[in-house]
Amino acid sequence: MYFFKRHALACNASHCLSKGANDVVGRLRIEIIRRGLDSTILVNNCGTIDLCDIGPNIVVYPDNVILSGVTLKDVKRVADYLAGGPIPEDLVLDRDTPAEAARHDLYAAAVAGSVESGEAFAALADDHGLDERWVSEQQRRGFIARKPDVDRVEVVVVTNKARTRYGLPLTARVAP
Repeated sequence: MYFFKRHALACNASHCLSKGANDVVGRLRIEIIRRGLDSTILVNNCGTIDLCDIGPNIVVYPDNVILSGVTLKDVKRVADYLAGGPIPEDLVLDRDTPAEAARHDLYAAAVAGSVESGEAFAALADDHGLDERWVSEQQRRGFIARKPDVDRVEVVVVTNKARTRYGLPLTARVAP
């Protein structure tokens, strides 16, 4: 990656912004500059990484690390890590972390139950610790779609985007 040793991309989509992402990335930039590391570490904003419900999030390249739920109190530890220190393990998001496991389990349950009504999907999300705001965000991001079934009743469909991310069976594509 050209002349930077690390590149930190901080999500600035609406959900992360509402949780203080701009303050976090601004403070992180200042900390990197204060340490004289701005010639080797690039910190900037990016669009969504589709994890805003557990944001603010920072993706670090070339490490392929996602830090989630980063707050102002975490900035110095994140800067330490970017400078070559230990990874702040409590912030790392991977397939085994509770937040990601909850999303996987929700989508697996929705797929196993086939098509769910909007109310049933919201209840299922609630059972997995995810609120209606999260459900709306998933629809906006294309992980679920609300569609009428043959009886014109709204159903929630788990999209192939969510199925791919969480390793679930893909839906068959119907040729036009």
